[in-house]
Amino acid sequence: MDFIKSMKNRIYNFFEEMLFYPKWYHWPLIIALLPFSFIYMTIAHFKFPKKFENLGIPIVSIGNIIIGGSGKTPLSIAIAKHFEKYKPAVVLRGYGRKSRGLHVISREGEILEDVEVSGDEAMEIALKTKASVIVSEDRKEGILKAKELGCGFVILDDGFDKPFEKLNIVIDTKIKNPFTLPAGGYRYPRLALRFADMVLEEGRDFKRKIDCPKGDILISAISKPKRLLKYCKMPYKFFPDHYEYEFEDIKEFKDKKIVTTFKDYVKLKKFPLNLQVIDLQIELKKEVLEKIENYLIKLQQKGDI
Repeated sequence: MDFIKSMKNRIYNFFEEMLFYPKWYHWPLIIALLPFSFIYMTIAHFKFPKKFENLGIPIVSIGNIIIGGSGKTPLSIAIAKHFEKYKPAVVLRGYGRKSRGLHVISREGEILEDVEVSGDEAMEIALKTKASVIVSEDRKEGILKAKELGCGFVILDDGFDKPFEKLNIVIDTKIKNPFTLPAGGYRYPRLALRFADMVLEEGRDFKRKIDCPKGDILISAISKPKRLLKYCKMPYKFFPDHYEYEFEDIKEFKDKKIVTTFKDYVKLKKFPLNLQVIDLQIELKKEVLEKIENYLIKLQQKGDI
C-alpha cells in the first residue's frame, strides 16, 4: 500500500511540475500533447457563456485562468471580512469533501458541519469569517440557497466561466508553461482575461502577508506547495492537492513541530500532533475595495439587496 501511495505521489508531482514548472524532460510530452490543447481551447471557447442569468442577488466572482491554487480562498476570506456588513455568503464546490449535494457549512459564523462534509477550503473560510458558507456542485443552487437565507451578496468561488450576472474578478497568475490543458496548466488562454471586469495582479492590486512559524518540518497538501518554501525554509513533505491524510502518512513526525497551512490544519487537527499554522493574509489595495463596494452600492440602490 505504501508503494502504491508513493507511486501515485510521484506521478502527481511529475505532472504538476510539467504543467507549471517544466524541466527539460517534460518538454517531449508537452509537445506531444499540443494538438489536444488546441482541441481543448476550441471547445472551451465555444463553451464560454455568452448569456448571463440574473439570480436576484449580487455576485462577486473570484476566478482564475489556471488550474490549481492561485489565492482564490484567501482572497474570498479578505473580501468576506472587509464587507461583513453586507452579510456575505461564500458559495463553492467543496473540493475534497466526502459529501455530495448542497450543504450549509456555516451561517454567519456558526459552524454547522464538519470538515468531511465541507472540504478543506470551505471549512477554512467558515472558521476565518462570519460569512455563511455553502458547498454545492450546482453553483446556481448554492447561490439561490444564499438568497433564501437572506444573505446580502454572494462571493462565488471559481466562477469565471459561470453564466450568471456578476462582478467578474480574475486573479492573473503567470506560470512558466504557456499552454492550456492538457499540455499546460492554463484552463483558458491568457486572451480570456478580456472577459473579466477586474484582473488582479499580486504586487499591483494586492499583496500577501505571510508569517511562517519555526518548526521541524513543513507538511502540506495544497496545489503547487513548493511556493511555500519561499517563506518556510525547512525540510518538507508534500502530498497531492486536497489529500485526505491518514495518521500513517505522518506518524513519523508526531514528536516534531509540524508547520502547515490552515487549509491542511483543518484536516490534521484530529491527530495527536504539534501543529504550527502559517498565517496568510491578503491585503487588497484601496482602489480594488472601492470598485467592489461601488458594485454592491449600485445594486443596493436598484433594490437588488
